[in-house]
Amino acid sequence: MLVPIRLLLSLSVLITLGLITGGWLGVGAAPSPHATHAWTGEDRGEVRGSVVDEVGEPVLGVRVELVIRERLVGSATTEADGRFQILFSADVLRALGSPTSGEVRAQRLGYHAAVQSVELPDPGEVLLVLRPAPLPLPGMRVDGGPTRCEGDDADGLARLLWEAAASRHPGGVDTLGIASYMSSLTDTVDGEARAPVRSPDGATAEEGVGRPEAGQRGSAPILRLGWGRRIDRQGYAFPVRRTDREGSYASWSYAPLESDLASHFGAPQFGEMHYFQMISAREDGWLVRFCAQDRDRPHIDGRIELTADTLIRRADWSFRTDPPVENAGGWALFPAPEGSPPPLLPLESMAWRTLRETTTIRRAQWFDGWILAPGDSVPFLPRRAKEAEGSR
Repeated sequence: MLVPIRLLLSLSVLITLGLITGGWLGVGAAPSPHATHAWTGEDRGEVRGSVVDEVGEPVLGVRVELVIRERLVGSATTEADGRFQILFSADVLRALGSPTSGEVRAQRLGYHAAVQSVELPDPGEVLLVLRPAPLPLPGMRVDGGPTRCEGDDADGLARLLWEAAASRHPGGVDTLGIASYMSSLTDTVDGEARAPVRSPDGATAEEGVGRPEAGQRGSAPILRLGWGRRIDRQGYAFPVRRTDREGSYASWSYAPLESDLASHFGAPQFGEMHYFQMISAREDGWLVRFCAQDRDRPHIDGRIELTADTLIRRADWSFRTDPPVENAGGWALFPAPEGSPPPLLPLESMAWRTLRETTTIRRAQWFDGWILAPGDSVPFLPRRAKEAEGSR
């Protein structure tokens, strides 16, 4: 069987990049000769603690990571009481040279990240304090028109990278019911002015941080199948009429790529509808641009961030529609694998649009793990005790 020369060359570039980054073949840092703790097969480690805000209140839904020698060893999400627990094994630490220290990192939308050094193997109780930060809004406004997109890169490398990533994430999500506990925060910006963040209950707060609303998000497979068919027929948005105090006006309804339709970024339909072009090859992975092949219907342009072991880490996109142009878009951050590659369902996301050319509404969401179940309905999630009171 003859293999096209172009494909062989592209694959050789992939392998070379993987060797350089050390991620493709799983090459790690060399063990340290100065390690003082000899880990045995019986060792098991644990990092536990709490995450609170500036006034000492627990923060729900914070992603907490244990990082050793720039490698993610384990992660957890805080509960309503702000508590977390990260377990790790001796095998992982021996592979890293039996280190005696590491870092615990906590991050969540609306807060600055917190980092604390810990000693191994017994770090004790860890307390991380998060300080408010305005919610980021990258790419909210677009000046000028997008660069014309004519096709894939000449060497096809960007498409090969996307295909490798899409094949690694579990498929079949569209045939499952999915659900997750969720917190959300809605913010309104008038024109270019900075406005206080307004949570769904109408409360405001200084420094651009409000009190998120706790809830659930889920969908049945038939709903996502319907969106797939609509995208085939009409594109990524369809016209609707909205009503506010000033009356009725034309608007758009957009595909929910920031939540339960995020798996679309790894679906064959997405690959068939877009061109792929390389933006950059970095030590920790690749940045790939995607742009629509059919630009006569509502479509999306954006970029996908791939990890060194070819998993999709993040997607950013902008919707392109006929008037009214609402400068809509969003981004979704996907969880790092804790073992096998995870399904393409977001850990955090944000979406925004401008209504009547004056008011921009943006909505941040973060998800506390997704439940997947076979069947035609949404998996049942019992309401957690004190869920609303524990949300921050």
